[in-house]
Amino acid sequence: MAGIIVFECKQFATIQRQGGLSMKRFWQYWAVFIWLAWLPCAVSAQSRTGEIYTDTLWIQYVGPNEEKGFSFGYFLAVPRGLERGKKYFLLAQTAPNLSYLNGGRADQTAGALRFLQAYPLLFSLQTPVIMPVFTHMPSAPNLRTGALDRDVMQIREGILKRPDLQFLAMLKDARKRLKKENIRTHKKIWLHGFGASGDFCARFIFLHPKQVQAAVCGGTDGVVPVPVKQWRGQRWVYPLGVGDIQEITGRKFDAGNWKRTPQFYYAVGRDDSLTWAGAAFMGREEAKDVLEILGPSVSARWNAVSRLLKQSGAAVQTHFYSRRAFEPAWKDAASFFKAHSADGFHPTLPKEM
Repeated sequence: MAGIIVFECKQFATIQRQGGLSMKRFWQYWAVFIWLAWLPCAVSAQSRTGEIYTDTLWIQYVGPNEEKGFSFGYFLAVPRGLERGKKYFLLAQTAPNLSYLNGGRADQTAGALRFLQAYPLLFSLQTPVIMPVFTHMPSAPNLRTGALDRDVMQIREGILKRPDLQFLAMLKDARKRLKKENIRTHKKIWLHGFGASGDFCARFIFLHPKQVQAAVCGGTDGVVPVPVKQWRGQRWVYPLGVGDIQEITGRKFDAGNWKRTPQFYYAVGRDDSLTWAGAAFMGREEAKDVLEILGPSVSARWNAVSRLLKQSGAAVQTHFYSRRAFEPAWKDAASFFKAHSADGFHPTLPKEM
């Protein structure tokens, strides 16, 4: 199982070729990385780790560890120069569709590392970032583990069982590692995502609102979970609503904490596709309901969901960016998180360039 996402030497070399570390820095830490990642007497295959350093970051890859509760690995990125002893919010960002085929299997480790080295929020917020790497499974290409898809959430055994709970175990492990470095973190996290990771963001806070200080979720094709059992005569099931949430998770929906948790949902303009409803992994009844009830376009679905979110009384703000440009969204996300370092809901004013 650990072989699914082993941090291979050739993947790391790919990062360098695509503009990662400087050659000098690359060779300085290459030997250290190989030693940490492969030394058999130091780490087992289930807990393999590796570290690299840049001028601005310390990045650690933590391999799958079933004993600790996670069958996938994760990255932990820490900006250089953080104040030891100060408390930070751990910012969670699931790998944003970074997989590619490597030797016949899908792998996200190289892409995740490259993403982290240029992740705007990591540098603007100057806080530790955790990125779980929910690798796509070639044997089940329609399962979107990193999006907490309905099919995945119903798996009851094996490495794909309850990725949301696996992520909670990763958070616990990451906090222990940071504590060893005298970097203290709050009990709650900041949560961000766009696209498939935006789905993870919206669905994780829906499932575990008590764990989240604030969330910014975008690019969900105009669909996010809403706290209703039915909508216009149709049963609204997970990941659309709470119609069968107890069957999926074994617990009732935590409406109180969900409503109190600050959330910012956004969509980006000039994207009027049917990708969400038409994708193979959503070719079921709930996709049909979305088209019939919410509408065939992203803007129609987004308007309908935005109204329902606000009517629910939740601490939610929404925005539809008129231009397909991501820089304004990055800046607004950073502003939203900074505004929610303490309790309470403090809506921020989105800025478009």
